[in-house]
Amino acid sequence: MAKLKFSTSSLFLFLCLAAIPASAQTENLLQNPNADLEAQHWRAFGQATVEEVNGNRCFVVRNGGYFIQDVILREDAVGQFAVFIGRGSSERINPDGAITGLPYLYGYMMAPGEPNGGRIFAYLQGQQMRSSATSVGQWVKMWGIFRVPEGTGRIRFFLNQALRRGVPHNGSAACFDDLGLHLFSTKEKAEAFVSGYNQRTI
Repeated sequence: MAKLKFSTSSLFLFLCLAAIPASAQTENLLQNPNADLEAQHWRAFGQATVEEVNGNRCFVVRNGGYFIQDVILREDAVGQFAVFIGRGSSERINPDGAITGLPYLYGYMMAPGEPNGGRIFAYLQGQQMRSSATSVGQWVKMWGIFRVPEGTGRIRFFLNQALRRGVPHNGSAACFDDLGLHLFSTKEKAEAFVSGYNQRTI
């Protein structure tokens, strides 16, 4: 068998090119974002579990249950742009357009403090944080981009179910996977990251 030979210069070029994709993305600040470690690093409330869906472990909430994770920020995070991102799937699609039961990302920008308290500077909602699925079991991207305000020392990341007044939960599951919390120096970089976000097929 012929042996491949590399010069020192070509090897250096290869290593440099291999490092480019890794440097183009920021670190995911969430721990255990794919439920690979069951519910470790998350706090569960109500009917919130980790389950297997089509052979893949994911976070599942029912009847208004939810997960939260607090992420401690460095001081230089103020003024940057936080990207909330993930995928959601639901057992319930309402023909009348009601949103109750759909997967919904949510968040707080908070002052440093104990897990059970702390001042809230911003409530993070809207944009594309709620699932826009048009069929049961369809996995769709959910995301939002938010500037980190002065005084923020942590971000609280929620996995919720949407609720509309007068339309109660019915026990249907909202599933979450491939979650991420990333910081970018500009909104343009944050938008580019969201645009290039690849969804795994389950």
